[in-house]
Amino acid sequence: MVKTFIIPRPLFEIYVLSCRFDEISIRSFVMKYIRLSIFILAIWGMAASCEKVKDLQFVRVAGFKVGNLGFSKSIVEMTLSYYNPNSFNLKLKDADFDLFFDDTQVGHSVQDTMIYIPAKDTFYFPVKLEINMENVFKNALGAFMNKEVTIKATGNCKVGKGGVFLPFPIKCETKQPLNFF
Repeated sequence: MVKTFIIPRPLFEIYVLSCRFDEISIRSFVMKYIRLSIFILAIWGMAASCEKVKDLQFVRVAGFKVGNLGFSKSIVEMTLSYYNPNSFNLKLKDADFDLFFDDTQVGHSVQDTMIYIPAKDTFYFPVKLEINMENVFKNALGAFMNKEVTIKATGNCKVGKGGVFLPFPIKCETKQPLNFF
């Protein structure tokens, strides 16, 4: 003998509607889970690809040219040579630094151009300095007596890759012999 159940119509409609609601809520839960998983994987991938940036190494002053000479202020153009020890390319922008001769500030530079830095290679950084000649004249006698001057640059710039730029300190120091005679 086969038993048949007769479900009243209103109960059947409630059952069907509740099944549809469960399917919709499960589908939205799965979609949210997939989106969250993709977001977490993207963050993890970006964090794993970011390697700590090693300091750029100052090599030498590659070029020096006096653009505008004056008694109170002069413009000097220099080309600095740096080495990138990192295994990836970088970009440098927004450099802002001060120049010191024997611990006396003599100049200031602001660079707003983007400079491409190749991986594991030497690159050249053009610098246009505004020199305060009063401070240079104050140090001139000491420089003639010592036959060499300590040139130091300190400041900040932004270094990055892939459109993400982080602040990076500029610190370089060199001793330059003065051969006037």
